[in-house]
Amino acid sequence: MQPLLAATSPSHMPFLTLAMQLAVVAGAAYAGGSSLSFLSMGHRRMQVLLSLTGGVLLGVGLLHLLPHAFLQLDRQIDTTMIWVLAGFFLMFLLERAFHGHSHHNADGGESGHDCGHDHGHTHAVSAGGRWAWCGAFAGLALHSLADGAALAASVRADADHGAGWLAGFATFLAVLLHKPFDAAIIGTLMLNAGVSSRGRSIANGLYALVVPLGAVAFLASLRVFGGHQETIIGVAMALAAGAFLCIAAADLLPEVQFHSHDRVLLTMSLALGLAIAWGITVMERSSHAHTHAHAHATESNGSR
Repeated sequence: MQPLLAATSPSHMPFLTLAMQLAVVAGAAYAGGSSLSFLSMGHRRMQVLLSLTGGVLLGVGLLHLLPHAFLQLDRQIDTTMIWVLAGFFLMFLLERAFHGHSHHNADGGESGHDCGHDHGHTHAVSAGGRWAWCGAFAGLALHSLADGAALAASVRADADHGAGWLAGFATFLAVLLHKPFDAAIIGTLMLNAGVSSRGRSIANGLYALVVPLGAVAFLASLRVFGGHQETIIGVAMALAAGAFLCIAAADLLPEVQFHSHDRVLLTMSLALGLAIAWGITVMERSSHAHTHAHAHATESNGSR
């Protein structure tokens, strides 16, 4: 049976690339939820990591997902930006409805406005009621389904443009950096709610599988749309771009603004994240150019 992702590709490389990426993301999510020790790594290191992640999400959204969505949507900038805005607004509604990324800071290690700001990825999460984790799980699971769809769409689009082993790598990195924090939020809420170790393990395992489930569901759905697959891929990438921008702007980047005591360090971390996203984009363009040049040379030799 032909792999879903390889339906339009002469090679199974895109399918294998996506499978490996999904396995790594699932492993990272499980590790983030089962071992909460990294949340106690210290306030400064946590903020540096969050700033770096914010930079990667912002850069990937603007430099990778948005341009690729534009190309997939027949270079219709108005249509592309409408879907980006829709992704931003849907993520905003999702966070407000389920509070998946907005929990009170319970670090307790510092005081004042620097640490009183309400950003859920910062440190341990307050209990918020015995069943607060259910809302977080539901919201973050929906978010993870969208991440899986975005990753599958990115691999598919990049593979069609000859990205090779770099197919979807920018989106993969953004999801990989972000997912352990989400899993840790759920794990911390469950721990504070008194959920048993077995219950936490089951919920954590289920959550780790949501991103792969989203990717498989998206690829399966492409068959339904027939000749409109390119449009669906473009819409998925535009929605993901908007969602990444919302997460970065609403949850991660404010950490740089409201922590004056480490403003330079956090700004440098943010800049590093942006530079990483830009570097991946440059590598992808080089890979595309090399693939197209090789294909052109092959056609020229074949016509002689």
